[in-house]
Amino acid sequence: MHYHDLRYALRWLRKTPGFTLTAVLTLAIGIGANTTIFSVVQAVLLKPLPFRDADRLCLVTERMPTIPSLGPSWQNLQDWRAQTQTFEGIAVARIAPMTLTGRGEPERLQGQMASSDLLPLLGVQPIRGRTFTASDDRAGAVPVVLLSYGFWSRRFGANADVLGQTIALDNTPYTVIGILPPSFRLVQPADVMVPIAAFAAKLPDDRGWHPGLIAIGRLRNGIPIERARAEMSGIAKRLEEQYPIYDTGVGANVVELHGRLVQDIRPALIALSGAVGLVLLIACANVAGLMLARAVSRRREIALRTALGASASRLMMQLLVESGTLALIGGVAGLALAAAALPALTRLAAGAVPDIATINIDNRVLAFTALAAVLAGIFFGIAPAMQAARSDLRSVLNESGRGSTGGSRQNNLRTLLVVGEIALAMVLLIGAGLFVRSFESLQNVSPGFNPGNILVADLPLSQQAHHDEAERMAFFDRVLDAARAIPGVQADGASAGLPVSGGGSQILFNIQGRPPKTPHDYIVSGYRTVAAGYLETLRVPLIAGRFLERRDNETAPAVVVINQSMQKQFFGKKPALGKFIQIGGTPEKEVPWMQIVGIAGDMKQNLATDPAAEMYLPFRQANKLLPVFAMSLVLRTAGDPRLAAPELRKAVRDIDPDQPLVKIRTMEENVAASVSAPRFRTILLAIFALSALVLSAVGLYGVIAYSVAQQSQEIGIRMALGARSSDVLKMVMARGLRMTAIGVAIGIAGAVAATRVLTSFLYGVTPLDVWTYVAVTAVLAAVTLMAALIPARRATRVNPVIALR
Repeated sequence: MHYHDLRYALRWLRKTPGFTLTAVLTLAIGIGANTTIFSVVQAVLLKPLPFRDADRLCLVTERMPTIPSLGPSWQNLQDWRAQTQTFEGIAVARIAPMTLTGRGEPERLQGQMASSDLLPLLGVQPIRGRTFTASDDRAGAVPVVLLSYGFWSRRFGANADVLGQTIALDNTPYTVIGILPPSFRLVQPADVMVPIAAFAAKLPDDRGWHPGLIAIGRLRNGIPIERARAEMSGIAKRLEEQYPIYDTGVGANVVELHGRLVQDIRPALIALSGAVGLVLLIACANVAGLMLARAVSRRREIALRTALGASASRLMMQLLVESGTLALIGGVAGLALAAAALPALTRLAAGAVPDIATINIDNRVLAFTALAAVLAGIFFGIAPAMQAARSDLRSVLNESGRGSTGGSRQNNLRTLLVVGEIALAMVLLIGAGLFVRSFESLQNVSPGFNPGNILVADLPLSQQAHHDEAERMAFFDRVLDAARAIPGVQADGASAGLPVSGGGSQILFNIQGRPPKTPHDYIVSGYRTVAAGYLETLRVPLIAGRFLERRDNETAPAVVVINQSMQKQFFGKKPALGKFIQIGGTPEKEVPWMQIVGIAGDMKQNLATDPAAEMYLPFRQANKLLPVFAMSLVLRTAGDPRLAAPELRKAVRDIDPDQPLVKIRTMEENVAASVSAPRFRTILLAIFALSALVLSAVGLYGVIAYSVAQQSQEIGIRMALGARSSDVLKMVMARGLRMTAIGVAIGIAGAVAATRVLTSFLYGVTPLDVWTYVAVTAVLAAVTLMAALIPARRATRVNPVIALR
């Protein structure tokens, strides 16, 4: 490429501002959309974890016949660590929210517990201070804490003097010993990290007890993951032989850590990447059509250059420089568009995409944008350049310049490009239509309760401040009594797990008369600890029996309410009311039998899935089995529930000034948050599809308009010979109709093949939904034909005298 080629290209683009602006905007849409999505893909899927040799890190979990993956028991974990040869080590962490007090308003922090070997295993060094030592990670040691960089900056102004100070977490003084690096994030963001030994020392000596441990192993150098899987399976078999009561049927899973963290979002991001790639293809096809049209008007210029000795390769180089320059300008504009769209995308993706805070335009994103611009320039520039370089010198120089259409070859190529645009737009529109229909179906799903006029607030108690069971139960009762007295509150309750939260606790249980032979003969159900009034506050229908009442306390007979799904799954057509069940993991445990006193309607934990079996235990009785330290308050109010929030906060502060209320929101907001992922997918795909629709319409308009301009003499002759305006309109519209019909037909065929991969994302609609195909076809046909109608009407106004002159 010569320097003067670039100068000529810039001068040519400056002389044709209309063409340049249209092409740059078209490319900006395509490249900007791709840059935006790639920034998400780069941060979530491609960016390695910020740990040393992150590809050797694995997540190790247990596997049971009824549960495919769960954190290991503490005892099994210790045996794994002692017996493994394929791992350099297996460290452990645990999610552990904590309450910060003594520094103004109490604050609930995201916390993690970790073994002392975790950070060395990950290759993480604090940027200030030190990490945990073995002496820190033992029962009875002086409590120490590491602060995250974000928490340190937010609460302590990034002041290094915080090292050595004490902060109160769950009413326990912890000495600050270090600051974690800004990039550190394990599984989920955490404000503080503490040693795990104090927690582990209180765990029961029970291999069937799973306290939410996260086991992370580092493979030895050169050891493949398959070998580690085989070894862990062998260790699991030995433990099964050694501890048959607890470990019968218990296996071990070994998966790559990064792959496990992103497995839920990966399919959606891949689908969105494919969709945005189609938008770029449409944009390139659009610009290629514009370049072909410009090439026709430059045929005499190119012919003269050839006559003066320019070779075909030299002409192609000049034209490719022009298209490349145009692509780079479009790439810069697309980058600016992506930078402007990124904040909105970040807000939209909150709750749907992990590591959302790390999404930015970094060097990899810049390199991707540059590559996309270069490839786009080659894609839309090569065909016009080859067409122009092959022009016949004699025929071009002998042309009068009137009525020339630029040859049928160029016209056919432009037509093919527009047909391709319409087909690709059809695929995108059908995909978006299916997502919209699916999301609409999801929003119309009944969650099984009435979410209107309900205020929700999480109430996590400090295990240190409320270690006494009787005091803790009395505290919950006092809070509920105070909440009930708030003006406008009609009903109140509390639960250790809210509906439509996407998960929840599960527990093994046994039905009287069907005793288990081993711990794994127990069956599994959802498990909810609730206060009296909870189900009534949510207005869950009572199918039989009664709801839980305040008299169902620790001194009363043990009772439980189950939902309809549990009745159907485990009792069939036989009445469950009055039957007894027992929760637990081992036959030798002394666990009371609970009588089923009521059957409630089903509530969904995930709007996109069928209701699962669930049981509801009164919190005072459940506390004897599994200590209850956190509840979510639910208040039904006569008016706007948010108006009760200040009074609720004051009521809790009056009872305990150091007790925080966390995530105060309405139940409707809670339900809306549960569908953040499908909302994110649907909105983005709809934006891409609408962009494709606009670009396709613009492309069709350009081809028809250019054809009308080039055929003005022919149209003039037809009208001079008696053709009516309606005849001319039909002639021009027929071409647009043919291109639209062919593009739609190809697009439908492509959509039938492509949308099958979307099945896992759809709810209440199939990939071959007839109404979606019909509606999209009608919309696309209407828009594209409207685009053809504008130049067609212009053709009917051609003055035969002026056209013939």
